Amino acid sequence: MTDSNSIFHDLTAFVAEPRLTGLALSPKGDRLIAVRSELNKKNNAYVSALWELPNGEGSVTKPRRLTRGLEGEALAGFTNEGDILFTAKRETGEDDSEQRLFLLPNGGGEARVVAKRHAGFGGLSIARESGRIALVSGVHPHAKDAEDDARIAKEREEKKFTGILHTGHPVRAWDHDLGPTVNQIFVAEPLDAEDGEAQLHLRQLTHFAPHERVSGAQISSDGSSVYATLTRTVRGTEAFGTVIKIDVETGKVTTLAEEEGVHHMLEAVSPAGDYLLLAREEAVSRTVPLKLTYSIYRLETGECTTTATNFSDWIGYTAITPCGKSLYFTADHEGRGGIFRLDVEEGTVELLTEGKFHYTDLALDERDGTLVGLQDAIDQPPLPVRLDPETRDVSSIDAPLEAPEVPGALTEFSIEAEDGTPVRSWLCLPKDASAENPAPLLLWIHGGPFGSWNSWSWRWNPWTAVARGYAVLLPDPAISTGYGQQMIDRGWDQLGGSPFDDIMRATKAALERPEIDETKKAALGGSYGGYMANWVAGHTGDFFDCIVTHASLWNIDQFRHTTDAAQHWGAHLDDTHVAEYNPADSIDRIVSPMLVIHGDKDYRVPIGEGLRLWFELLSASGKSPEENPHRFLYFPNENHWVLTPNNAFTWYSTVLAFVDRHVKGVEAEYPELLG
Repeated sequence: MTDSNSIFHDLTAFVAEPRLTGLALSPKGDRLIAVRSELNKKNNAYVSALWELPNGEGSVTKPRRLTRGLEGEALAGFTNEGDILFTAKRETGEDDSEQRLFLLPNGGGEARVVAKRHAGFGGLSIARESGRIALVSGVHPHAKDAEDDARIAKEREEKKFTGILHTGHPVRAWDHDLGPTVNQIFVAEPLDAEDGEAQLHLRQLTHFAPHERVSGAQISSDGSSVYATLTRTVRGTEAFGTVIKIDVETGKVTTLAEEEGVHHMLEAVSPAGDYLLLAREEAVSRTVPLKLTYSIYRLETGECTTTATNFSDWIGYTAITPCGKSLYFTADHEGRGGIFRLDVEEGTVELLTEGKFHYTDLALDERDGTLVGLQDAIDQPPLPVRLDPETRDVSSIDAPLEAPEVPGALTEFSIEAEDGTPVRSWLCLPKDASAENPAPLLLWIHGGPFGSWNSWSWRWNPWTAVARGYAVLLPDPAISTGYGQQMIDRGWDQLGGSPFDDIMRATKAALERPEIDETKKAALGGSYGGYMANWVAGHTGDFFDCIVTHASLWNIDQFRHTTDAAQHWGAHLDDTHVAEYNPADSIDRIVSPMLVIHGDKDYRVPIGEGLRLWFELLSASGKSPEENPHRFLYFPNENHWVLTPNNAFTWYSTVLAFVDRHVKGVEAEYPELLG
């Protein structure tokens, strides 16, 4: 184990800690590749490298680093021969405006470029029988051909031309602008294994319009068809997802699942090519909560059968057996995560894992039927493991890092909500917290709003606060995932109602514990957690010593139509919802000092929310800058999250210094580079 004092007590060391961010298994199961991220030589950015991990017969015997690009690599997939495909920025002496797809041969040798495109490569999928490749890349809609498309991209780059003319909504997503290209599906025949200079010849298969957005493309085992989700704008800002099939030879698009007022999404394609796993979501409103149901779509007959009859939460990663009888998937589960098995014929679901863990990057090793994935928990960063579905045994896989030992203890407890619903929380406690030495409490409110405190986070890591003597409460109130549809329904039409009540009940229960100092407490949250932090600030007086609100919703009347997801939030947050649960309406009741944090590139919760909150806080306080207790931490180049290492250091340092000042009464210093 790594010495905890060098990680959580030292924020520089914490930010520099290497981490695993991805895991993938080759088609034959003999190559297990992990993506490991760490600081670059200048300590100002994270770079990723590909590592091969031991995976039984025919694999390496210990972790081995495969790539060493100065700006990192992103794993794209495998060929059927086990060659690795990845994207990277490397000095090639050619046009740097084009992203390159590299192939690293399975048998050894140098990585070489096999394709390049100005819009990059996404959604790579390879047919398990034919080896044909499908991928997604952007194309300028008015380009006459591939050569003209490349010319337009090059001229825009050289002339620093950034204008985009839109005809519909949305115009941006999370932290990037949509357009001027439109994503299209390309196909390519497998490379000749004997030709060390062979290139992928990409053929554009689709010609979608700007109001059509394709995602999740997957090619069939025989390579004859590509399946995908296509979201079409039908009127105004209303758009609905459909599931489509594209014939690889002709490019003909056939709609398989389409319904007015309903989103259909492709989740998985069976290896045998006989069925699809689909998700269905009715368009939401204040009276129609977000709800996902899953079905098996039989490709031969077009029959669609609802499945997962005893499962009511949302599917994450999937893996299907070659015969198609068993479908494995990950999902949130009661403050944890789980790996589940769906019997496709019976429609029944069973949980295969236990304990406090959460799982991602699931893959099936067809050699022995075991599953591999990344396992993490509130107190453990992601590490690779193997699960035997029959014995339920989980074993670790040798990896190029160790989990740091956290500086405290993890426990959980439940309270009863006003309506009798059990509401559970994680509680992170310093090792020396006791009745004689009670710890101040930090309430951390999760975002989403549809989420759960059930996994490790490098961005909101409670152990950085525990190392400084704080207890951290992580509650899962109404609208949390992993507790069934009824938990979503409880808070759907009252974002500031039952979720707020659940959180405050959990907080007061935690404050009654002998190892917690009930006189010292703060509330912190980001995104929806920021909305709730703002709501808490306006509805609890001086109950909390201070409030930290990150990327937060402030005036939801403004937010619902400026967010990139305006179709969803505009329907969910109707005028009645705004009238009842708008944090901005309580500005005159805010007493506790607030630290407002926002990134300018945040398109999910636009910067206008943070700017307006800051202006109204100062206006309401009426105090001089010297007397003003509030602070605004602004990141011009960050998005909904704070991702670059030095800004992450600044975030943690500023948040903890602000809390120290108001909760502990300690004049902690803010980071020097803030000025």
